[in-house]
Amino acid sequence: MKILLVLTVICFIGGCSNTRYITDRKSVEIQHQMHFHRSKVKAGDILLNTASLILSLTFGTELQVSASEKSFKHIILENASQDSLTINMVTDIEWKESVYCDIMGIVLPPKKSQKMIVPYPAAYNVYFRTPYSEEEMLSIRTDEKHRNYKLKPKEYVPHEEEK
Repeated sequence: MKILLVLTVICFIGGCSNTRYITDRKSVEIQHQMHFHRSKVKAGDILLNTASLILSLTFGTELQVSASEKSFKHIILENASQDSLTINMVTDIEWKESVYCDIMGIVLPPKKSQKMIVPYPAAYNVYFRTPYSEEEMLSIRTDEKHRNYKLKPKEYVPHEEEK
């Protein structure tokens, strides 16, 4: 039983994400809601599998392991530049009541990273820029293997009339 408790704690700690660098209130609220929903599903899976284990041991039957379908994934955005990045992530996936799972207003300091939870599967357009660069876009599909994304904008060279 102690092993099950330790595994549960590891699952919950390893699945943590924070909203430290997200400045948009709606995005922070959606992140908390998605994380809470994912935690409830995982806790339900653990309880069902524990009950199944106890029943199978009690009645000498075969253990039936169940797992809910994956609906969320953690990704990490890393700022690989020397300047702060402003990042907006846009998707067409709705969360609840016509509210999209967009994550807006991420301000990521140099060489820092932001771990967040996103719907699975989904496609995101990630728009990012520094104060000295033009906006760039990266497309992310959450059903791919990648979890870590390094963002490094191209160097901005001002036009002749801007100098």
